Amino acid sequence: MDIQQLNQDFGIANQLEVIAGEGGFPMIKVTNRNARALISIYGAQVLSYLPAGQTEDLFFLSPQSFYKEGKAIRGGIPVCWPWFGPDPKGLQRPNHGFVRNDYWQVAKTEALTEGETKISLLFSDTIKKEKTWRKPFSLMLEITVGATLRLKLTTTNNSDKSFSITQAFHSYFRVGHIKHVKVFGLEGCEYFDKLDQGEQKTQDGIVTVTEEVDRIYVDVVNNLIIEDPVFKRRIHINCPNTSTAVVWNPWSKTSQKMQDLGNSDYKQFICVEAGNVALDLIQIEPGQHYSLAAEYRLSLD
Repeated sequence: MDIQQLNQDFGIANQLEVIAGEGGFPMIKVTNRNARALISIYGAQVLSYLPAGQTEDLFFLSPQSFYKEGKAIRGGIPVCWPWFGPDPKGLQRPNHGFVRNDYWQVAKTEALTEGETKISLLFSDTIKKEKTWRKPFSLMLEITVGATLRLKLTTTNNSDKSFSITQAFHSYFRVGHIKHVKVFGLEGCEYFDKLDQGEQKTQDGIVTVTEEVDRIYVDVVNNLIIEDPVFKRRIHINCPNTSTAVVWNPWSKTSQKMQDLGNSDYKQFICVEAGNVALDLIQIEPGQHYSLAAEYRLSLD
């Protein structure tokens, strides 16, 4: 991609510029009155969000991330679409779909106010033909950077047949230490324990992490809170159009098997993912669309 041309077409004075990031990937750098952010055009992935006056980023980004075409970037908010998790058809396609492993197009940038900037990124079958997903579609991700961070992912079915998707914002939240973190809002929810052959269990009290965890929660309320006493803050997650959530941390043993994650990095993040996964399968009729939305904000203890 031509970074100079992208700046000419989409740059906003004193608010938004396109830069060459790690691996030469074009990235959108936002600086406004309320926050700073970094967004990779490869994968349409928010890598960083730092509200004004804060010193610790909202998101974790692995120092050992791959910045290579065909590979996902480890951290921030990867976009999982049109499936979450392993390839549902067993065709050896990438985990979590194919849109996080490719370039998107910048469709539009806007300065909504001096403290709020909106970026719209587009991915469609006309941009990249996916041989194993032969369904005409368009996918638009709208990212609004301000006092809060808002994401809206809209899938449009451009075919003459319905299709189904699962999807998620695979958010890696930066924390002071995983052992001290608490997640509120999932008390009493049923979940599928992916580390115990998908056994269905019930959450007893608040969520804490003292070992590897990989769970899909169902019948979830819209508002979840991550309490981080080390950084003395709470992360609020509001996702109105979903009834499922994922909580994941690889802990020490699995981390050692991951080339793009340091052995002790698991202590610095927790994934609490908003999405339509597992039983929350979304069917989209011809000519129709569906949006997954999430808002993230900080409050200080």
